[in-house]
Amino acid sequence: MINDQFNNIIRKYNIEKTNNILYGTNIPKLNSVVPTPWKVYMRFDRTEYYFFYFDENGIKIYLRSGEGYIEIPWDDVTSFKMSRFVFFSNMTVGTLHDTYKFQISRFVLGCPWIKTNLKYLESVNYFYKNINGGVK
Repeated sequence: MINDQFNNIIRKYNIEKTNNILYGTNIPKLNSVVPTPWKVYMRFDRTEYYFFYFDENGIKIYLRSGEGYIEIPWDDVTSFKMSRFVFFSNMTVGTLHDTYKFQISRFVLGCPWIKTNLKYLESVNYFYKNINGGVK
């Protein structure tokens, strides 16, 4: 299913370079906490799935459904951090007006392109050129 959606995004937006696309989700924020005598109920924002396209101009974040995208130009980025864990990485992108947090999948069954693309993007520092910030 992810591979079909991946191919849909590539076709729909005429993406020629596919080795710089990753897959991941937003990190849902806590909406509310309702304590009861028996347990505590917590409600989170909805989890959305995305394809992340990195290039020299910035990051394009495509909805998994293919229905639109947003673009964050590197000129607007004040901080960029990628924290690696075993099965995922946390990506934090800071701009003047907001901070975006995502979880990037490092491994998905049936999608070997994710691991290959991740190695490539790590080798080029995700195209991020800010010397003071950087990837950790």
